[in-house]
Amino acid sequence: MFSKSTVTLNIETNDIRFLVSRGKRIVDWGSLPLPAGLVKQGLVVEPARVSSAIDTLFSEKKLPKSNVVAGLTGLRSVIRILTLPKLKKSLLEEAIQHEAEREMPVPLAELYLSRQLLGAEGSERRYLVLGVPRDLLDSEIRTLASAGIRPRNVSLKPLALARAANREEALIINLELDAFDLVAVVGGMPAAMRTVMLRGKEMAPEDVIGQVTDELSRTIAFHNSSHPEHPLGPATPVFLTGLLATDTTTSYLVKAAIENPIESLAPALECPPDLPLAQYAVNIGLALARTPARSVASLATARPRVVNPNVLPTKYATQTLSLAHALYPIAAITLVVLALLMYQINSTSEADIAGIQDELNAVNQQLGTVSDVDDPLAASIDKAEAEAEQLNEQRVSILSALATSNLGSNLQLVLGALPRGVRLTSISETEDDISLDGSADDRHSVADYVVALERTGLFSEVYATSVSGAVEDASIAFSVQGTIDTAQ
Repeated sequence: MFSKSTVTLNIETNDIRFLVSRGKRIVDWGSLPLPAGLVKQGLVVEPARVSSAIDTLFSEKKLPKSNVVAGLTGLRSVIRILTLPKLKKSLLEEAIQHEAEREMPVPLAELYLSRQLLGAEGSERRYLVLGVPRDLLDSEIRTLASAGIRPRNVSLKPLALARAANREEALIINLELDAFDLVAVVGGMPAAMRTVMLRGKEMAPEDVIGQVTDELSRTIAFHNSSHPEHPLGPATPVFLTGLLATDTTTSYLVKAAIENPIESLAPALECPPDLPLAQYAVNIGLALARTPARSVASLATARPRVVNPNVLPTKYATQTLSLAHALYPIAAITLVVLALLMYQINSTSEADIAGIQDELNAVNQQLGTVSDVDDPLAASIDKAEAEAEQLNEQRVSILSALATSNLGSNLQLVLGALPRGVRLTSISETEDDISLDGSADDRHSVADYVVALERTGLFSEVYATSVSGAVEDASIAFSVQGTIDTAQ
């Protein structure tokens, strides 16, 4: 039944929730209770017992372990939007590491970094970068591995909730027994996310809602002060999710405590009418992480941009079977067949064998003739190569002279494009390229310079090959490479 399905897994403090989707349809769901103390503050502290529970769940429900998407708590995770100039792939990783080290309040040695390209404008690229605590992710991956599961994707629960909300603007309150998530979505993007542990295990519902509304007010105020152009107001819809959202008293208290309208989820999946959407909102968002956009294009509700960085580190990623490995069995079978054919040929008459031997002797004679002329031929090749090298040197000399003749006009364009705050320290020009080294007051000035160079029409392609310098430095060092447009 589930051979082509995706299984999503959400490990909470009190239970394990699963949901099965096939294409754009949800076909099954359920949960398995967990004894107290196995999971604390998002960390699996008893991996063996939790692993055993997961294995029991998959066995009882006959769930496939080959296509699993797992959720990870957002506790202590850091999200940042970084803007970088256009860089070569070989330099991108280093640049993101450098910027993340400046922007994130947690040492990178304690985090796994993942990223997703959000968009490009001119020579700038915007990336969503996530820093996930290593201890939380390592513990969950080890637990799943003990149950025989190697997940295809691991996604943060707050981002899964944003996908499940399926709105361009929304506030999401995800209430569980020991913690809650707050997610603000603006323009279809997660503008803010917080995961907060409740102050006490046996808090009264009124106290829980009080803590939630206090954090919600602070989150909204911080966002509005940081992004006054896109404020969150009293008309922004609120989606209440999580186990406590199914409680009538809790839902009533939230409605009484906030002025924003509370709406029901309308995810971009076909959901059975008896599926408790609020309780399985994280699982629904995880299912959308593996659902292609074309699979939900026909649904009535529009799907906003999918923000889905897979936080699964490379060392844990499922190894796909290479083409060479896949061909090994075929090659082995082919060799067996050839061996059988050779055996049959070897069993033919002596006359046939003699005929084959005569043909081999003729071929050997031809090879001997070729070897006799090998030395004169090699000498001719060496002479031709020497002449070709001499001609190439003359060609390079002529082209260098032609390139030098354009140096003055090219320099005028390069220097004329300099924006305020950018200084050049060296310029070198070859037949096809111009290399520029310099310093700038900030990274945005480097991006401005690249854009200005593009507008000169001198280059068919221009990009920054390196940008370095800490925030406390007096300037940013950069290198820019431009390919001269020979068609102009």
